[in-house]
Amino acid sequence: MEKKYYDLSAAQKILLLSQKYTLHKQVNNVCTSILMDTELDFEILRKAIQKAYERNDSLRVRLIKLDKEVKQYFLENEEPYIDYLDFRGKSLEQMEDKLYKIASKPITGFGKQLSKVYMFHSFDGRCGIYFAVSHMILDSWAITTFFKDVLALYDTLINHTDLPKPLYSYEELLIKDLDYKNTETYKKDLEFWKETLNISEPIFTDVNGSSVLEKYRTKHKNPNLRYAQIFSLFTKAKNVMLSVPKELVASMEEFCTSNKLPMQSLVLLAYSNYFSKVNNNENDISIHTVVARRGTLREKNSGGTRVHFMPLRIILNGTHTFNGACELISEKQNEIYRHSSISPLEIMDLWHELFNIPQIGTYFSTSLTFQPVKLVSPNGVKIETKWYGNGAAANPLYLTVMDGDGTGSLKFYYEYQTHKISFDTIQKLHAHMLKVFEAGTSNPYITIDALLNID
Repeated sequence: MEKKYYDLSAAQKILLLSQKYTLHKQVNNVCTSILMDTELDFEILRKAIQKAYERNDSLRVRLIKLDKEVKQYFLENEEPYIDYLDFRGKSLEQMEDKLYKIASKPITGFGKQLSKVYMFHSFDGRCGIYFAVSHMILDSWAITTFFKDVLALYDTLINHTDLPKPLYSYEELLIKDLDYKNTETYKKDLEFWKETLNISEPIFTDVNGSSVLEKYRTKHKNPNLRYAQIFSLFTKAKNVMLSVPKELVASMEEFCTSNKLPMQSLVLLAYSNYFSKVNNNENDISIHTVVARRGTLREKNSGGTRVHFMPLRIILNGTHTFNGACELISEKQNEIYRHSSISPLEIMDLWHELFNIPQIGTYFSTSLTFQPVKLVSPNGVKIETKWYGNGAAANPLYLTVMDGDGTGSLKFYYEYQTHKISFDTIQKLHAHMLKVFEAGTSNPYITIDALLNID
């Protein structure tokens, strides 16, 4: 059967740029594990994984260069790479060293399988799955979907029941994505972003404070520059997890329910408040908010990588209340969701044209994704999840918020380039966010000025 070649989607093109402009080619590895407090039959688990690959066309995507252009195609079938690791009798450190080592080996490439699966016994005897996959074919939502499908398939194979509902074709969603620029929706989205960006020029802020922009201004002998440059071929990074305790999460949930607000608005407010604090109380903070683009049932129940990094500009004055600021952020987020199919690269081009800034210039130094999707086994067995950093990052700082394994807590994963950001800075950022959560949920009328001076 003749192969059908497709262009990369807008989401994939951004990832391809990060793959191209780095010295650390593992930058698009996404490596995660699940551990279960139960014994698994690994032969049946292997069959469940094989069946999951059969049902998930995005796992059979291959990248290829044709006439110097990167294209992709779908294999009809393929045997997945499945291995077994046994850490029983070894220490936690030995297990972690091995799993981080796997995470640091580049998996993205041309004409090769873009994922690997490892069944394993942990150091303390639990059973688990370690999944290494290229971000070019799966995003975090799709990874969770893969794990859910494997567990559901395992349950049906063990109990000899009907197979779960199959996943929707990612290829069909990709075709729709590639046709987007020919639609009226694209025209409306483009007009929205032109109007949104053309209000006034933003200003660059950094987690390390205002000195970053000041140094850039000094270097270019222009005290009025509002952009800076974050690009670096040296993308060595660390990934650390700091938690938000369940008691505080419960207060946040109660606040959100009472005020009909999404939890994400609280996280964005606390995050931007720290950036404001360390940048001379700047009231104009720009963040890339990560949009999953999984609004329909078909999109939710498919593989692939669909996330778009969309610009979110948070402008708050000192008299805004916590509650009012969360409402404002939520409204802006909803606007962005409605116009998030446009390519983020096209939006970047609009910035450059509007304010005449160079291609390496940017107003953004960080990204944030909020995706606390709960992973629950069909039979209710407790599952522990972990994201293993690959040792590289395309951007200086990326915060990913994930579920705390059903404990009621939240996991905040901070991925940061080590030559630019210290762990001490990450700890200060996280500590400030916790204080903002505590102060705001206990007193919704506390002002932004008060939050800036909360330490």
